[in-house]
Amino acid sequence: MIEKSTVLSSVVNGLEKELKAAKFSLYYPDGTDRHEFPEITENSTSYVLFSGSENSSMMIEFSNKTLNLFYAESPAGETQKGDYTRLSSSLLDPDEADDSDIKYIIEDFSETIASKFSNGKKPQVKKLPNAVSKAAVRNGAFYDMSSFGSRITSTYPELRDKFKDNINAYGEFLPEEFFKSYGTPHIISIIKGGDPTKLKKLFNLLNEIYDNGTNDVQSLIVVSILGELKNDENLIARCVDYMGDELCVNVIRVNKYLYSPAGKSARMRLENPPKYKPKKQKKSLMSSLMGGNQNGLGM
Repeated sequence: MIEKSTVLSSVVNGLEKELKAAKFSLYYPDGTDRHEFPEITENSTSYVLFSGSENSSMMIEFSNKTLNLFYAESPAGETQKGDYTRLSSSLLDPDEADDSDIKYIIEDFSETIASKFSNGKKPQVKKLPNAVSKAAVRNGAFYDMSSFGSRITSTYPELRDKFKDNINAYGEFLPEEFFKSYGTPHIISIIKGGDPTKLKKLFNLLNEIYDNGTNDVQSLIVVSILGELKNDENLIARCVDYMGDELCVNVIRVNKYLYSPAGKSARMRLENPPKYKPKKQKKSLMSSLMGGNQNGLGM
């Protein structure tokens, strides 16, 4: 077994050349002995920070048998962990790891740092889109897809990195890909878990976003997300007491339709979405199912 602190210090030592070339140095929080390794521990997570030029920073984090390399365009010690963007990630089980595993991670992170900061360049990191605020909604605005993605990943921080990765990969937020791969499975797992406190928290958010969301957001919630209840009567019954009236009606109707013979084609579209095409607006599946009527499916 290798201690987390040993893994972190070994990786940092192995990256010394690349970090220096990229103009990053270890960050020592106030009161830290500069003769000691500046590891920061929070619960089961350990990490070290690096200060870069122009107030940028990096972080190497060891959490849940995963080592992550993060970057932020803000100073070390002043940046919230949720504001870092992941540059690379590698699995490592300290109970089974040996020197070759650590060497592999050093090589991986070295290549990442060298490529991202070659010729003094910064990583091309897309900024997160501005989310529609509650105050804006009170004044007549509607929650859009990006706002929904931002709110759901703020409520469930374990999804935040995937949200950022999605934006960095596509240059914009692609909700179909994010929710199909990460958001929807997470939401359905909460529903299957049946914990009343967690269900209340989930549906307080979904009700708010649905009631004040654009048509596309409403379609996403009812069809792409809660349509994955697959007309399971027990799971739907578990949700009924937490859903708002309009959301509840549409979730029940969409589930019945999707898992009927008449809904086979629509279900196939959900399971096999079209390939991503930048900037092209896709027709809302819910609009098709509902015949353009937001208050009922018209089936």
